[in-house]
Order: sequence, then structure tokens, then C-alpha cells
Amino acid sequence: MNQKTLKVITENCPQNHLCPSVLICPVEALKQERYKAPTVDQEACIRCGKCINFCPRKALVLV
Repeated sequence: MNQKTLKVITENCPQNHLCPSVLICPVEALKQERYKAPTVDQEACIRCGKCINFCPRKALVLV
């Protein structure tokens, strides 16, 4: 079974503020260093989609 992966589209991420999607992740799979685009811990991610729906810039997708 192929499981989808959460991907950050850095071109869509403004990288100038704290990422709101990091705060909404129920398993803390998204991490952010300063104002850089967030990174995803694929093993922790449960692919619930909350971060995708919460991101105003559509910078998170499941592929």
C-alpha cells in the first residue's frame, strides 16, 4: 500500500512569520526553525489534513 506524504511547497510559504499550521498539528509532526518553511516528520505525521486546511497560503499538500 502506498501511503501519501505531506509536502511543504516552499514557494507558497512566505517564510516571514511563525507558521500557523505548526500550532494546529495534533501530533507535532511539523517543526519550524525561526521563520523558515516548516519541515515534516513523516513518521509522526498521521495525515489528518488539519495543517493543509489551516494553511492560508496552500503551502502544504499530500502527494
